[in-house]
Amino acid sequence: MVETHSPGGPRRKLRARSLILHLDIDAFLASVVQLTEPAYFGRPLAVGTGVVASRSYEAKRRGVETAMPLSEAKRRCPELLVHEGDAGLALRFRQRVGDIVGRFAARVELTSLDDMYAELGQAQGQVDAIEVASQIRATVRRETGLSVAQGLGATKTLARLATTKSKPGGIYWIRPGSEQDFLDPLPVAMLPGVGPKTAETLATYRIRSIAELRLVDRELLVETFGARGEELYFKARGLPCGAADRLRELDVEHGRPGGSWGETSDTKEIHRTTSLADATADPAQLRAMLAYLVDRAAKALRDRGRVTGRLDVVLGLASGGPSELEARERPRRSPVSLERGVAIAPPSATTRLLVARANALVESLLDEHRCLVRLIGVRLGRLCIAARGHQQRFFFGEVDDQEDMRGQRIDAALDRLRERHGFAAVIAGEANALRGSLALGRDGFKLRTPSLTL
Repeated sequence: MVETHSPGGPRRKLRARSLILHLDIDAFLASVVQLTEPAYFGRPLAVGTGVVASRSYEAKRRGVETAMPLSEAKRRCPELLVHEGDAGLALRFRQRVGDIVGRFAARVELTSLDDMYAELGQAQGQVDAIEVASQIRATVRRETGLSVAQGLGATKTLARLATTKSKPGGIYWIRPGSEQDFLDPLPVAMLPGVGPKTAETLATYRIRSIAELRLVDRELLVETFGARGEELYFKARGLPCGAADRLRELDVEHGRPGGSWGETSDTKEIHRTTSLADATADPAQLRAMLAYLVDRAAKALRDRGRVTGRLDVVLGLASGGPSELEARERPRRSPVSLERGVAIAPPSATTRLLVARANALVESLLDEHRCLVRLIGVRLGRLCIAARGHQQRFFFGEVDDQEDMRGQRIDAALDRLRERHGFAAVIAGEANALRGSLALGRDGFKLRTPSLTL
C-alpha cells in the first residue's frame, strides 16, 4: 500500500527539500517472537505479563488489543498464546532495522523500541521519496522478516501522523501544500504531545478537531497552556514547532559507527521498568532489582552525554493495592501504584549516587505502605548536557565532590568493560542478588516484558 495526500486540482510541483520519514515496526514484539520461535508463527499471540504489550495480527483479528488485561484477551480469544518477550533479542532486531534505514538516510533517530525517524535528504519528486521508502520496506522485510509502516512529511509531527494511515506495512506521504487538508479532519487528541488532560481541557471549549484548534488565537493558547500552547499552534498548521519537530543532529561519539544513526541525545526522560515474576514486599529483592534498573538507566544517560536533575521511583502494586487492613483503616480508593521522586543536585550520571537515592525512595515508600509490588521502575528526568566538574561546582557548590569523582572513575572503567564484553561483564552492587533467579546473558538479565525499553 502506497498512498499520498495532496490537495484537489492540479498536482503541485514539489520544492527541493528534505523529507522526514517515520518508521513503525508492525506488531514488533509479537513479530520478533513469531520469527524466532516457529511454534508461534501464524498463531494468535500476545506478548506481555498482566497486560498485552504487543499482539500479532492473528490475535488482533480476534479482538485482542494492546494494553488489554491478559485475562480479557484470553476471554476474547481462548486459543491465545502468551509469551513474556525477550528484551535483548528485541533490541538486536531494532538495531538491524536502524542499520538498514541508515543505508538510505542522512540521519536516523531512534525514539522508542519500535519506531524511528530518518532524514531522506533532498527529494525532488514523489517518485524519489516513495522509491526510497519502498526500498527500505523491502530491505527490512528481506533481511529481518519484519513488516514496517512508514509516513513521510515535512516535520516529525506530520511524518508520525502519516504513519497512522499506512498501517500495516504501507507508505503514506503528506505532500507539501496538502498539510491542512490532511490535518483538519483529525481529532485533536491525535497530535503528538496532546495527552488526555489537554484533550479534555480543549473539549470543554468544544475544540475536538484540529480544524477547530486552528481557529484559536495563538496568544490564547500560550496563555492557557504555556510553551506547549505555542507548539499546538504550529502543529495544527503543519509547521515545525522548534527543534523538537526536526530531526536532531546526532552526536557521532555516542551514535553508531560513522554517526549515521543512534538514539537522540536530548531525550527528555529515560525510563527503565520491569514487572516481577511474583509480587513481593521483600525490601532486599526490590533493592536488587532497582539497583540493576538504575545501573542500566545511568549507563544510557552517560552514553548520551547527559546528567539527570531528578530521579523518580515507581512501584506498581499487586491487585488490591495496600493490605486489606490498611484499606479498612483508610477507606479511600486504594492506589494502583506508588511514586516518589527527589531532585539530584548537582545533576549527575554516577551510578552509585543514583542507586543510593533510589533505594532511599523505595524504602520510604515501603515504610509508609504495606503492599505487594508487582512492577518496579526508575525514571530519570530534567536531563541536561554533562558539565565538567568545575562548572558544576560553580553553580551548585561542592557536594560530595570526592565521592562523586570516585564514582565517575568507577563508571568509566565499567563502561569500557561493558562496551567490549557486554553489559553482563560486570553486575555491580546489590544487583548481584538477582543471580540464580534470572537468566543472565551477554546483554544482562532477561527481564519481563515491560523492561523491553532497556
